[in-house]
Amino acid sequence: MSEVQVQANHEKLVENYFALIKELRSGQASSIDRLIQLWDDDGTFEFAGSPPVTGLFRGRNAILALYQNRFQANKMPLQLEGEGKKSPAERNAALGIVDTEVHRTKVMDHKLVAGWTTTVGTQDGRGFQVAGSHTFEFKNGKISSLRIVVSPRPGNAPDLRLEGLGVDDIGRLALAAWCVV
Repeated sequence: MSEVQVQANHEKLVENYFALIKELRSGQASSIDRLIQLWDDDGTFEFAGSPPVTGLFRGRNAILALYQNRFQANKMPLQLEGEGKKSPAERNAALGIVDTEVHRTKVMDHKLVAGWTTTVGTQDGRGFQVAGSHTFEFKNGKISSLRIVVSPRPGNAPDLRLEGLGVDDIGRLALAAWCVV
């Protein structure tokens, strides 16, 4: 197989990966099995962002558990503590939207890097956007390594309110959203 064909296969695999992540976030349990099939048995999944969004998962079973946990995070209840949140009703929230838009991909040194923006929000309209990247490596047509870097700086998102969210609230939302990206 030519280098161009190999690169095209990797690009298709990454496109499929992001489509399956979207399905996982929308509550389709069948996406878990299809996602894990994209991985080499000895794969490594790394969150290399700023705390609290860090972690290293080695092997197919650890990565499977990560996807299963992310599936369980859909509509996960959260306690927010931001400015002016005194009553339980004001503090209670649930993870609503987690949506990633891939802006560009580039092949560099036999790796494929995807740059993206993710919107994270609660069901009641609080949230933010954050930028980051996925760096994929491959072995025998499967993902052998995935390194995710997430910017530590949240930005404003259309139709979501960042005001009133404290630093700890943003961390809680980030942890719920990035059990898997």
